[in-house]
Order: sequence, then structure tokens, then C-alpha cells
Amino acid sequence: MKRINFLITALLLNFTATGLMMAADVSSGPLVWCGLDYSKVKMIGTTDFRQPDQIFPRMLAEWNALFMKEMLPQLEKMTRDVNTDLEAVQALNEKASPKQVEMKDGSKSEMVDASDFTAADIEKQVASYKLSKTSGLGLVFIVDRLVKAQETGCTYVVFFDVSSRKVLLSERACEKAGGIGFRNYWFRPIKTVVDSKKLAKMYKTVQGTK
Repeated sequence: MKRINFLITALLLNFTATGLMMAADVSSGPLVWCGLDYSKVKMIGTTDFRQPDQIFPRMLAEWNALFMKEMLPQLEKMTRDVNTDLEAVQALNEKASPKQVEMKDGSKSEMVDASDFTAADIEKQVASYKLSKTSGLGLVFIVDRLVKAQETGCTYVVFFDVSSRKVLLSERACEKAGGIGFRNYWFRPIKTVVDSKKLAKMYKTVQGTK
């Protein structure tokens, strides 16, 4: 009996030590921004997405460039050690197509509250990224849907360990669209997630700080 208790205690200590080592590795490494992933986005509405050939892939690249210009400085306020690793998401975005536009309207419960992503889908997407970085805390925004009738964009904010590709935190954020022009209008939900301090709060949660 004593031997069994000893083995259980040893296993628990081992698991705890492994978890602490992983947390230490992630917290001591850089924050790696991997981009806005629109590769599986749904653009839903009968008015705003009538020229899909102008959206895919040009607008996806413009939104990513706008993030680098306006939002990367916000990431640098969370931590001074920020790297970028964008090629994997850029390659996926280039494969996105007008078929992801759905010309229909509906209720909030049908179009905004619903999501086709599962936790397993998020994990699979993160695992598929071909990154050049080998360590650090990865951050990607996987854009779920843009819904014109409710003027809302929904995005999964995902933190993951670059080395193991383990998803450490995934949270869906739905924010109001707004602004002048198509680009700014649909960038607003992304901007709000960052500017509202939601992202900073998530980052602190992953880091194990208050």
C-alpha cells in the first residue's frame, strides 16, 4: 500500500513539474503574432459581400497589414518581446475563396451565436501552421464570421505553445463592426478586441498573472 501511495505521489509530482516547466518555457519566450486567419471565415449577408472577387484574397491581406500597422504596437504594450511569424496564415488566406460568402440574412441566434468551429477544429487549425519560430507563446485570431445583418464580427482569440502546438486558451469574441469603408468597417471587431483590454486580460490569464 505504501508503495502504491509512493508511486501515485511520484506521478503527481512529475506531472506538476512538467506543467510548471511548460509554463516557464512559454512565459519566458516571446509572444509570437501569427496573423488574422480568414481561411475558414464565413461572410454572411445580402448586401456587403456582393463583390467577393474583390475580397478574396486582397482584402484579407489588407486587414493583416492594418493589424501590423495599428495593433502590433498594442501587443508591444503587453510585452516588449514580440515576434511575428505570418507566412503560414498568409498562405492559408490565399486559398480562401468567394465560396465562403453566404448571401442570406437571419437572426442573431442563427447567424452570430452559432459557430461551426469546435475546440477540436481550433486545435487542428493551429497544428496545421507551418511556422518558422520554434518556441514562444503563439497568438492567432481565427476569424469565424462576419455578419452584416447584425453588423458583427466573431473571432476566436487563440494562444498556443509554439513548440508543442498545445492550445492554452481559446475564446470567441463577437464585436460590433463600424467605420468608413469596407476595410475599416470589418476591421473594427478586431480592433475592439485589442483596444478593449480583452486581449491583455487573456494574455495575463495564460501567463498565470492577475
